[in-house]
Amino acid sequence: MIKKVELNKERKKNDLLNAAYKLFTTIGFAETTITQIASKAKVGKGTFYLYFKSKEDINRALIAHKSGKLLQQAVDELEKHCQNAPQALSITDKFIYLTDYIVTAFSEDMALLRYISKHLSRGMFSLPLDDLTHNAEWVDFRAYLLNMLEQDSQQVKNFDLMIFTIIELINATCYNVILHGQPVTFSDYKPYLFNCVRLIVNDALKTP
Repeated sequence: MIKKVELNKERKKNDLLNAAYKLFTTIGFAETTITQIASKAKVGKGTFYLYFKSKEDINRALIAHKSGKLLQQAVDELEKHCQNAPQALSITDKFIYLTDYIVTAFSEDMALLRYISKHLSRGMFSLPLDDLTHNAEWVDFRAYLLNMLEQDSQQVKNFDLMIFTIIELINATCYNVILHGQPVTFSDYKPYLFNCVRLIVNDALKTP
């Protein structure tokens, strides 16, 4: 009975998040009201306040949620790729693969790119603990990367700075490249981006 109640609460919360995302990415954040979010989620306005304090609060939670989900999908695809790869990937190649998945996902979903652009790092550093608890299929992205390095017997200097720099590099550059084709096209930019990520990772790796 308790589990059913918890699942119902989680369903309502997800309904509110999904409703907010659809409204924020269509009519815009400023134009969206809490009443509209509740109505689209098919719950009462009072129910909204059981989960979120304000429109700004659900926006912050939604950015962390969408960012965390994208990072999780990247991890899942990397795991599948490593299982089927003819030879083991180096740590640097794993970071390249994750980067490739994220930027490709952005290129295929402009609404997502516009919404979480410049906020992707929240999926790593600001994902609410309850999201990690209630989404059992999600992993802690930071912990996953640390474990990945440990399994390969690798250590890096300034781990958090390295990851933050890579994510912010993706954030800052892909927006203009993907949406506006500036200063070059997305296909032309990807090799340059991957080379930058490679240099960042290789510089951070500590020599045994």
